[in-house]
Amino acid sequence: MEKYIELRHKQAEEEMVREKEATKQVDEFSIKKCIDVLSTMNELSPEENARAFSVFKDAQNREIFISANPTARIFLILFVS
Repeated sequence: MEKYIELRHKQAEEEMVREKEATKQVDEFSIKKCIDVLSTMNELSPEENARAFSVFKDAQNREIFISANPTARIFLILFVS
């Protein structure tokens, strides 16, 4: 019985670690972070800026946007939105 309890305890700890990592990744590519980066991009018109919000609805687009260089970010906004 003691071995079973140890096993369950270990499984619970591993699950907590996985959940923390998943939360960290979500925070790293959050819509808020994308909007913060977008607000520093003076090259976009107000209309293009507003269209960018639709790009941020998709998790993969957010990850690409945050990871890309500044020029690629502009192209992502202009051609995906």
